[in-house]
Parts: sequence; structure tokens; C-alpha cells
Amino acid sequence: MDDEKSKPTEITIRDLYPHLNDEQLKEAEENLGRYLEVTLRVYDRIRQDPDAYARFKTLTGSTADRYDEGGQRSKN
Repeated sequence: MDDEKSKPTEITIRDLYPHLNDEQLKEAEENLGRYLEVTLRVYDRIRQDPDAYARFKTLTGSTADRYDEGGQRSKN
């Protein structure tokens, strides 16, 4: 039984949108693929720019990551 819990469940686009017909599911899957491509390109671009990456980390980090032990705003 432990093996069943440790296996990830595969979720299909049909599981997410059971009310869509086959044509709509195909379009949704294509849109998701394009969205993921764009987000990956944005992330790759940010990673290549140290200043942009520092801003990204500040915006997406937890509150604890944004301040040092003295309560001063982190430069990262």
C-alpha cells in the first residue's frame, strides 16, 4: 500500500477540463504548451541577468528571505 501512495498520479488535460470536447481539449493542451514555453523563456532570461534575478528572488521569496537578522532589507 505504501507503493501506491508514493506513486504520483498522472493528471491529464481531460481530468482538468472534463466538460470540453476533443477539439477544445486539443486547443487547451496547445495553449498550455505555449504558456509553459513563454514562462520558461522569461525565467531563462531573468536567470541570465543578475540584477533581474535578484529582483525576481526578492519578489518571489518569503518575507524571511527579504530581510537580514538586523531587520534590514536584503540586497538579494
